[in-house]
Amino acid sequence: MSNKNKYNSVVFLTTLCLGLVLVNVTPQVLTYAALTRNFDVQTEIEVKDDLDNKPDSEKIESFSNDDFPALFAQFLNEIREEVESGKISLPLQTNFNVNGQFTKSRSGGSSLGSNVSNQDLSIFIQNAVNQKSRPKAFDLADYDSQKTKNVKIRIEANGSDLSLKISFSKSNAEQFTEFLNREFFSSAVLVENALTKQIYENTLVTSENNQVFIITRLPRGSLDALFTNSAK
Repeated sequence: MSNKNKYNSVVFLTTLCLGLVLVNVTPQVLTYAALTRNFDVQTEIEVKDDLDNKPDSEKIESFSNDDFPALFAQFLNEIREEVESGKISLPLQTNFNVNGQFTKSRSGGSSLGSNVSNQDLSIFIQNAVNQKSRPKAFDLADYDSQKTKNVKIRIEANGSDLSLKISFSKSNAEQFTEFLNREFFSSAVLVENALTKQIYENTLVTSENNQVFIITRLPRGSLDALFTNSAK
């Protein structure tokens, strides 16, 4: 028999054997296969549940690229630019606050109040809250049991410091708080800009129940010097 015929015979016998095996598959084998698949599905569900309990990777990446300390640094630099252009006049009011409470639900609702006497500064701060801080906070917040997201943002100044306070609802608040503190610490070490570094170093994240609190406090004297020097 030629090598070609031997090859064809082997192929034929192999195919025939496989066919017989498939035809005579026992119910026990099918049951085993089904149980194995069920196990795989259960494993997938457990893995998914485990991932759901961790901070969302896309949200984490978004936050790291443009987080609240970075937004606060942008906010202060933009005030400096407004002072340089003469759109905001000095000296800045010693004591002021802009306070916002925002809700995202079927009924909706929000409030934003300001006691800033300089109208240009007041409008500028309110726009910064509405256009940057509020969307970022809502993006990170989770819906609570009432299918509602709650966000609070407060910018406050007094004779000793200027502070930014942000809070929002989060289902895994404690874990997310630990993550943010690690990220802010790393950023404080790596960032080169002096103002941004100072903001990271003076930002602390805490949690209580299902709420995350991000608070930044900066010495008022150094900020007033920043704005005054830019106006010269």
